[in-house]
Amino acid sequence: MFGFIFLLFFISFLISLFLIIFLLKISEKGKFFDIPWGDALKIHKLPISYLGGLAMILSAIAGLVLASFFYKNFYLQIVGIILSAAVIFLLGFWDDLRWKHISKIKPCRKFLFLIILSLLASIFLMFGGLRISFFSNIYLGIFLTAGYIFIFINAVNYQDGMDGLAAGLAAISLVGFIALSAISGNIFSLFFSAVILGAVLGFLAFNFPAAKIFMGDSGAYFIGFILVVLASFYSKHYNILSLVGSIFIVGVPIFEGVFTNIRRILRKKSIFLGDRSHFYDRLLQKGFSAQKTLFVFYSIQFLFVAAGVIITAITL
Repeated sequence: MFGFIFLLFFISFLISLFLIIFLLKISEKGKFFDIPWGDALKIHKLPISYLGGLAMILSAIAGLVLASFFYKNFYLQIVGIILSAAVIFLLGFWDDLRWKHISKIKPCRKFLFLIILSLLASIFLMFGGLRISFFSNIYLGIFLTAGYIFIFINAVNYQDGMDGLAAGLAAISLVGFIALSAISGNIFSLFFSAVILGAVLGFLAFNFPAAKIFMGDSGAYFIGFILVVLASFYSKHYNILSLVGSIFIVGVPIFEGVFTNIRRILRKKSIFLGDRSHFYDRLLQKGFSAQKTLFVFYSIQFLFVAAGVIITAITL
C-alpha cells in the first residue's frame, strides 16, 4: 500500500514539474504574467507567470483520477473534491486575470464572489460526503464548511507575498496530515495528502527564491481549499479539539491571517487590499534574506504542525 501511495506522490510531482515547464512557455505566448509596474505592492522586478496554480490543480486531478481506479470506494468523494476545487480555482484564476493589479480590485464585488462560491464549493463537497462535521445538523455543517473555505483560502493567499512561502508552509502542513493519516489509518487522507504534496513540491521547485513562476490567487485558493478538505477528515461532532488540531496543522497562514485582518480593520482598510506589513515583510525590511526569512517561517510552521498532529491524535 505505501509503495502505491509513494507512486501517486511521485506521479503527481512529475506531472507538476513538466506542466510548469510547459506553462512557462505558454505564458510567454499568452502573456499570463504578474506585471510589477505601477503597483507599489509588487516586489518582483520583472513580469513572472502566474500559472503555477494551474499546474498544481491539473497534476492533483491527474493523481486523484489515477487513485480512483484503485480506490473505487472513494470515487464519489473524489468527484466532489474535484468539482469543488474547480469552483474555487476558477474564482482565483478570474482574480488573477482581472483583479491582479491593486488599482483594479473591487473589494465589495470580490467579497460577494468569495462568499457565494465558498458556499457552492461547500455544497459540492457535501454531495461527496465531506464537510466540517462539528455540527450534526447538515445545513449548519455546510455553512461552517463554507466559512472554513473562505478563511483558509484568504489565509493562504496572504502568505503568497514572497517566493517559496505559501507553498512551503502548505507542504509542511501536508506532511503533518500524512503523519496524521498514518497514525489514524485513514487511507483516503493518506493518498489524498500524498497526491497534493507531490503537486505542491513540483511547483515549489520553480517558486523557491528567485521564483520563475507564481501560484497566483488561483493556486493560493486551491491550496487553501485542499486544507479545508483535509481538516474535514478529522472534524468530529461537537469536539473542539478536532477543530483546534486542524487549525494548528494549517498553522502560520491562519494565525498570521487573523492578525492581518485585525490590523487592517483597526486601520479602517479593506481586508482585500494588500499591504507590506506582514510578518515576513517586516523581517525582509529588517535586512533578513529571503532564505533566512523562509527558515524562520518554516521552523515556526513545523512547531505548529507538530502541535496540531498531537492535538488531533488525541481525538482519534
